Amino acid sequence: MTARRGAGGLALAVLPAAVLLAQEKAEPPVAFPAGVEQVIVDVVITDKKGNTVTGLTKDGMIVTEDGVPQTIVSFEAVDVPELPVAAPPPRPRVSTNAAPEDRRGRTFVILFDDIHMTRFRAREAKAAVASFLETGMREGDRVTLVSSAEGGWWTSRMEAGRADLIALLKRFEGRYIPDHSPDRMSDWEAMRIHMYRDPMVTARVMRRFETYGVSAALSRGRDSALGGTSDDPFVTGRASEVYFAATTRNRLTLEMMERSLMALVGVKGRKSLILVSEGFIYDPNLDEFKRVTEAARRANTAIYFVNARGLEGMPSYFTAEFGPALPDQDVGFAFTETIEAVAGSDTVAVDSGGFVVRNTNDLASGIQRIHNETRSYYLLGYNPTNIARDGRFRKIQVKLVEGEGREVRARKGYYAPSDEPKTALKPKEGIDPVLQAALDSPHEEDGIPLRLTEYVAEEVMLGKAAVKVAIELDIRSLSFEKVDDRDNAEVDILLIVAHRETGEFFRYDQKVTMRLKKETRDRLNRFWYPIVRDFELRPGSYQAKMVVREGRTRHVGTVLHEFEVPPLDQFRVSTPILSDTRLPDTDPSQPPVGRLALLARREFPQGEQLFCQFEVFGAAKDPKTGMPRVANGYLVRRSDGVVYIPARPSVINPTSLGKLTRFLGFSLEGATPGEYEIVMTFEDEVGGRRVEVREPFSVVPAPPAAPAAGS
Repeated sequence: MTARRGAGGLALAVLPAAVLLAQEKAEPPVAFPAGVEQVIVDVVITDKKGNTVTGLTKDGMIVTEDGVPQTIVSFEAVDVPELPVAAPPPRPRVSTNAAPEDRRGRTFVILFDDIHMTRFRAREAKAAVASFLETGMREGDRVTLVSSAEGGWWTSRMEAGRADLIALLKRFEGRYIPDHSPDRMSDWEAMRIHMYRDPMVTARVMRRFETYGVSAALSRGRDSALGGTSDDPFVTGRASEVYFAATTRNRLTLEMMERSLMALVGVKGRKSLILVSEGFIYDPNLDEFKRVTEAARRANTAIYFVNARGLEGMPSYFTAEFGPALPDQDVGFAFTETIEAVAGSDTVAVDSGGFVVRNTNDLASGIQRIHNETRSYYLLGYNPTNIARDGRFRKIQVKLVEGEGREVRARKGYYAPSDEPKTALKPKEGIDPVLQAALDSPHEEDGIPLRLTEYVAEEVMLGKAAVKVAIELDIRSLSFEKVDDRDNAEVDILLIVAHRETGEFFRYDQKVTMRLKKETRDRLNRFWYPIVRDFELRPGSYQAKMVVREGRTRHVGTVLHEFEVPPLDQFRVSTPILSDTRLPDTDPSQPPVGRLALLARREFPQGEQLFCQFEVFGAAKDPKTGMPRVANGYLVRRSDGVVYIPARPSVINPTSLGKLTRFLGFSLEGATPGEYEIVMTFEDEVGGRRVEVREPFSVVPAPPAAPAAGS
């Protein structure tokens, strides 16, 4: 069951009114007006100690919308397993969005706000996040790790993706350098002086500057400032400098939060954004605060703020670092500074239905609270009595029939669908919100079925390998228009390939126009439309994200694929090409060894010829002949272990330049439909090294024979 976004941007799960989820007994279907969409509310209930409360039923809960009681028509109690699985499944050789995806797992976005953290606090925060990834994740959870300063963005399905996320986390460092100079001014003070010309704050700062001996020629004395004048050039100039720096940092963080939240619109299940930061001020002059709040409501996502400041003691002005004591009238203000410094991050968390982890050096335990809260929750569904499609915000409140000593946390409301194209949350200029959300989403969109894989080949320049990304698109999902004797369709494609270790990414976007003859379309209906793109990549871990949108229907398909480029200075083998399609030789002077079409498809019909081609690199050379000597053998076996074809090892004959390539093939005539793999061994007889490569594939029943002409 998938969540859909209404015309007004509302994240709704569209469910049949007669369907109730597993925990409830079947009840008679309830009739609702046509077009009414069910609103799903995820609810967390905790006791006085903060432990989640389980075992409740829908009869113990009351839901109101704008104060009007609503009838709960669907109910599900979700309880994530306490312990992680022993062995996560391996990564697929080919990634696809065509297979059914289980979206019942939790979705987390961890925003590591390094632009608001010092190096020391960032180290402690990284340890806490790593602990959360190690112990708090369960199979099927989706986690996106984001950096506000570096712009790093990595999504993985747990638990197989844990190692990649932790490796990326280690790269993050705190970027904030605190100011300990005598003319230090807090971000909040700078905002009050620069934006509001606040005379009380200006006077306080001037007194502090004089106390700490700031050697500046103040144009007005202390008495004039106390008299209400607040335009001292030195103070206002310093405030302007500090405020603009703070605004730049805050905008970067808030924009990343908004982008992360918009990627979760339409995702079903419990969604959480964990902001790991030392916090930032609340600045009502920044529209980004409103945009984050609206995005959290549309995405039905709770924001949790993990305050990385740790256990806070006395204000810094009371330490020996600042020398003389503050004037008596300013002592009270010093104690409010820590509250002002995090008011913005506190606000976005509380307004979204999340909470704040503060004043503790045990950040790992604080983040563990988030895991505990998201591990057990309830999904309530109701069909709103107010069916007006006006795009307005509807306030939701969930109460317990017996709620004494218990706290209820749930989304505060939603935006109703609207027949008007306008929305309160307008996208940034130059950004396609649909493509951006599809690119950022932790889940695949299945509007257009896709397959994607990679082929790593030779080293083409110092430290970089030639990599081909092969994509296949199911054209049966497209809407074609007949023009003359051809079927026409148009799609926009966007491909991003990102390097985990450096954050470097490569972008490829193109508009593809298809003008297909009938026989070509018939063939592509069966084998899908191929797209191959070339890259030159350094060794490391990569993610490739493909977004395809049809021009006519605006349907969107996305697929995410993870792969490795191995070190290029070792004994290795290129990614074997498995294909049942040979291409004509382009160089008639060369032996007719043939070339193979690069496929993402790994399903081959029974009775066809299956070919495999590869190249060996990094083999040691025989001192006598100056040539490498590598033996290669293989076997083809079924998933039950039965060997279909064995082939004894034989030496690969090198070319005159010492190149080691092999082209082999075998028939699938006697292969029963099912799962297979080719297990290939490569032994460097000179260097004494050995490599084993496994390539999975499937045999499917042969297609029915085409009817004879005239029959």
